[in-house]
Amino acid sequence: MPVESSHITGTSFPVCIAHRGASGEEPENTLRAFGRALDMGATWLELDVHLAHDRLLVIHDPTLDRTTSGQGPLAARPLAEIRALDAGRGEQIPFLEEVLALAAGRARLNIELKEYEALGPTLASLQRAVAAGKWSPDQLLLSAFDWDLLDRARQREPAFPVAPLVGKGAGAEVLEAGYRIGAEAVHISRWSARARFVDAAHARGLAVRVYPVNRRWEFELMVRLGIDGVFTDYPDRALAWGARAPAVGAGSA
Repeated sequence: MPVESSHITGTSFPVCIAHRGASGEEPENTLRAFGRALDMGATWLELDVHLAHDRLLVIHDPTLDRTTSGQGPLAARPLAEIRALDAGRGEQIPFLEEVLALAAGRARLNIELKEYEALGPTLASLQRAVAAGKWSPDQLLLSAFDWDLLDRARQREPAFPVAPLVGKGAGAEVLEAGYRIGAEAVHISRWSARARFVDAAHARGLAVRVYPVNRRWEFELMVRLGIDGVFTDYPDRALAWGARAPAVGAGSA
């Protein structure tokens, strides 16, 4: 069934961010999902990282049950066993380095840190990617629900932009945190998206990006609120509705 385009005119449209890749149609946080999102035309990918056995694994949960053929805590299984699991349609849980290689020059990455232990290895991995000339720092954004973690990230490597995450009830505290740590944006639940909040964020120089936005009425509401970016499981739909996919090149965001 074809996706209808948006009928809103005369306004600015948000950037399309593929939430865990094209996760509405492919197994989330897999190379297949990220590749599908890129093929759809998305130029921004969101993913999650956990540290296990000194490797950065792209997976949302600290357990294997929901998204793989395995069970139990991620850290309780040997790395070889983790990589042998089916993450959906025969896909593996990817390493962060594999996603960096896939998306280099094609998309910006939003990397959500799930625990403090992942911070140092993530910064080191991103620094290596930049040093190799595959990425520029402004194409690699870190986000987390732990705002102190992002503050530490900024102190250790100020070149990488950050964005604090918050769920329902986003208010002045996340704006104050974002401003204090020099964030690029705040990332909020769609249930927290209000015109007053968006105006207050923009007054502080903070972009507002909203998750998840999968239905047309939600997208059009975000447009009317002046939201700067939408995280979506269906990037093809969001792009058809008018979401933007900025060109990605050396040194560009």
